[in-house]
Amino acid sequence: MALYRICGDRVLILEFGDEVDLSLNFKAILMKEMIKIEKIIGISDIIVGTCALMIVYDPFEIRINRLIERMKELEKKGIDLNEEIPSRLITIPVLFNDRWTRECSKAHQLPSDLESIAEYNGVSIEEFVKVYTSTDYWVKYVGFSPGLIGFNALDSRKELRSPHLKIPRTWTPPGAVGVHRSGNCIYAVNTPGGVKMVGRTPLLIFDINQKNPVFKDSPALFRPGDRLRMIPLLGEKEYFQIEKNVDSYPYEIEEGTYSGNLMQEATRV
Repeated sequence: MALYRICGDRVLILEFGDEVDLSLNFKAILMKEMIKIEKIIGISDIIVGTCALMIVYDPFEIRINRLIERMKELEKKGIDLNEEIPSRLITIPVLFNDRWTRECSKAHQLPSDLESIAEYNGVSIEEFVKVYTSTDYWVKYVGFSPGLIGFNALDSRKELRSPHLKIPRTWTPPGAVGVHRSGNCIYAVNTPGGVKMVGRTPLLIFDINQKNPVFKDSPALFRPGDRLRMIPLLGEKEYFQIEKNVDSYPYEIEEGTYSGNLMQEATRV
C-alpha cells in the first residue's frame, strides 16, 4: 500500500517507496492510468515522480478524506505488473564530449565533466560512451524544470553514476545530457543545474512554440513510461545538420507497450 501525504490544501502525494526502483515508477504510472479511467471529479492534475504520484485537486469539489478513500479503493483493486502501458521508444542523437558542455564547465571554473565521470566509473571516455549507449532507458518523470526528463537504464548492469557538483552551475546548455547519483537527465531549457554533463543533443525535447509536428499535442516531447535510446553522433557536422533543420526533423519514434514484468526482467542483474 502507498503512503499518503497531505501537502497543503490542494495536493495529495502517494508514495510507493523511497528508492530508485523502476518497478515503483511503473506502479505510479499504472495508478495514474487507473485514476484517469475513474474520471474522479475534483482532480485537476496527476504528476508522476520517481516512486510517487502527486494528485492536484480542488477542495471545493472533493474533500481530502473522500479523495484518500477513492485512492485506497483503487489500490485494493490491485496494481498488476502484468498490465501493459503505452511506451514509445524515442531515439535521440547525442554528441558526447561536445564543446558546449565543456565551455559551460570552463565558464564555471570546473574541469570537463565527462572526463571526471569516466574516471569515477573506472573507464575511458570511449568506454563510457560505448557502455552508456548500449542500453535503452526508462523515462521516470518529466519536470523539475520545463521539459526536463529523468531516466534510468533498463539494463541495470550498464547504469553509470556520478556525484553532483558541490556548487551548482548558474546555467546549463539546452539539450545537455547529465549523469548523477541516481540516474540521468536531459536539460530541455537553459537553467541552473548541479548534474554533471556528458554530451548534448541537437534535438529539442521541449518547444513552447510547437513548431515541429512532433510537438502538436504537447510542448514536451517525452511522457513518463517512454523509453529512450541514445545514438552517438560522429562530430559537429552531423550535429549542425540536425540542428539546422530541427523544426522539420523527423523524430524517430516507435509506438509500443511495456509491462512491469518485462521491466523486472530487464533490470534484474
